[in-house]
Amino acid sequence: MTGEDALERRYRRLLAWFPAAHRQTFGEEMVGVLLAAAPEGSRRPGLAGAVDLIRGGLRARFRSGLRWLAGTAWPDALAVCSVAVPVILASYFTAQWLHEFIAGVLHGYITPVQAQLERSLVVLALAAPPLLAVRWRRTAVVAALALAGWYLIIVFGSLPGSISHMGQWPWLAHGDGISSSLALLLGAAALAWSPGPRRGIAVLTPQSWLVLIGPGVAMGLTQPYLWAQPLWLVAVIVSAGLAAAAAGLVLTIPGPAARGLLLLLAVPAYPGAVWAIGISRSWTNHVSGFPFKLLFPATVLFACLAVAVSRLRPTS
Repeated sequence: MTGEDALERRYRRLLAWFPAAHRQTFGEEMVGVLLAAAPEGSRRPGLAGAVDLIRGGLRARFRSGLRWLAGTAWPDALAVCSVAVPVILASYFTAQWLHEFIAGVLHGYITPVQAQLERSLVVLALAAPPLLAVRWRRTAVVAALALAGWYLIIVFGSLPGSISHMGQWPWLAHGDGISSSLALLLGAAALAWSPGPRRGIAVLTPQSWLVLIGPGVAMGLTQPYLWAQPLWLVAVIVSAGLAAAAAGLVLTIPGPAARGLLLLLAVPAYPGAVWAIGISRSWTNHVSGFPFKLLFPATVLFACLAVAVSRLRPTS
């Protein structure tokens, strides 16, 4: 390999810092200019030149990200979010309740009627704000804020005693509650600032409903077994599940609305993911319960395929 070939290859590696669209349009021209300006006999870029290319690539990616955000259909994203939040949470609590009920029946234990009614009321309360918003938007916003406030009191009311030994990371022990609280606040904001659930339902497709229901059901059914898995396995399962859900939303919701929805749902999803992964540290040497190892290859393969397909989908 000649010195010029080596230099060109290294310049092309540095151009990887630039967005793909920028490289497709200006890549060859940039390589030509860089090779022409390089000292004769050079085999590698100078340090100052490499740093300048990296800085320029990061700046171009930042501008590309701003254009990506500017093209987001935020009203539609908020409208979908006003529907997605209660659907995901209701799916989670319903699946969790059914799992406990069926497991109790199989083991000869029936949950008290009062507990069953409490679970039913939680699901109904989650469904109430978007249903009310069809006719009474302000009432729905007030109901959503009241529900979020009630849940926040329940969650944070148990934090002070835990902070002393959890330090600054209380969501490792209460991440599920904090995640649900943030989701409820997000749902209330979406009801207040969006065109409303009617618009959200119009944007959603039949496949979108399955994508929204799936993660909540999966978490509700597998949560009791997830804790018993080693940390590495839980981290991969949670990451693959989030990737699959994100790809599913991108594939089934119009592009501009899907961008905003992913960014909005990432806020409540983060503490829940940290909690789901971090809680398994107590069980690092214990593997039992649901056969996650059998599902692991298929889950990762599906997530990778879904992300690959979402990249190939033309943007609208």
